[in-house]
Amino acid sequence: MYKNEEIKDILSFVAPGTEIRKGLNNILDAGTGGLLVIGDDKEVLEIIDGGFYLDCDYNPQRIYELAKMDGAIVLNKDTSKILYANVQLQPNPKIETTESGTRHRTAERVAKQTGKLVISISQKRKRISIYKNDIKYLLRDISVIITEASQAMKTLERYKEVLVKSLTNLTMMEFDDLVTLYEVCMIIQKFELMVRISNALKLNIIELGTEGTLLALQLDEIMNEINTEIQDLIRDYYKVEEEETETEDTFDKVFDKLEELTEEELLDLKNISYILGYKRSYASLDTKIVPKGFRILGKIIRLTTKDIKILVSHFDGLNDILSASEEELSEIDNISKFKAKIIKNGIRRLRFTIELEKK
Repeated sequence: MYKNEEIKDILSFVAPGTEIRKGLNNILDAGTGGLLVIGDDKEVLEIIDGGFYLDCDYNPQRIYELAKMDGAIVLNKDTSKILYANVQLQPNPKIETTESGTRHRTAERVAKQTGKLVISISQKRKRISIYKNDIKYLLRDISVIITEASQAMKTLERYKEVLVKSLTNLTMMEFDDLVTLYEVCMIIQKFELMVRISNALKLNIIELGTEGTLLALQLDEIMNEINTEIQDLIRDYYKVEEEETETEDTFDKVFDKLEELTEEELLDLKNISYILGYKRSYASLDTKIVPKGFRILGKIIRLTTKDIKILVSHFDGLNDILSASEEELSEIDNISKFKAKIIKNGIRRLRFTIELEKK
């Protein structure tokens, strides 16, 4: 997880649209090759030799001109200044490297020794390689990333269609009081698969920089629409232990535990059952369970989060809420007669909509 976050930061730093990327593209297009070190603290200064000190403002044209010389270029941390040019880098030769070319071997060793971001532009292969600590990342052509991202987006949309249908079926079953743990675990499994596809897509979008704006908007629209409903689903079915106090952190931990599952573990519904607080067994998947009511009540317009929490805490599950009369609802603190009527009408409308979808 730590390495993934670091890769995201690196890709954001050199994404298309940034000034540093413009400079890298200039060098790439010219076919001169280049070696850049981002950072000028003691660890870096100790391994540079020769060249000359500039301390001038950075711009893409300058970095392109300086790359025509054989030596490396050193920039400050935020790349606002070009500090040194045409320097020789002399990292510890005992540091292991998997690279073959001199420039790339030096880049990997410098990155491991100093912990700084090092960028190597290949003259022959016309590729940009990024190094930092033990991380090595080869920047890909934008057209390749867009193709990959578009395919992932189509897959995500298909998963969403299946998930929405599953949620509609679950709503039918909740009204009929027929829900088992199996249906809930299946929905959560599908959602987590969507999350993993979206995480891979986010990496593509970061790497695309300004070229990925439309994809980012599309991804937000797909995921935000479904996120809230899944959160309410977990609130509905998470089994709170007697000694456990239910908080927002409780549900965050559920998502964290789902994220920790391997692909193989995620496909085994027993593991999802266990995360929700039930037994890790296939037999438990046939357990009939009753939702608290968060998800259904969340579909009723004009009900606030506070109203929903009051209703859920007052009744013993969704079945009791559905069977309560307007008078019983209006007797609850902070639930007016008008709001009680909204609740009953909202439930009737939702049930009617679901019945239509059945046909």
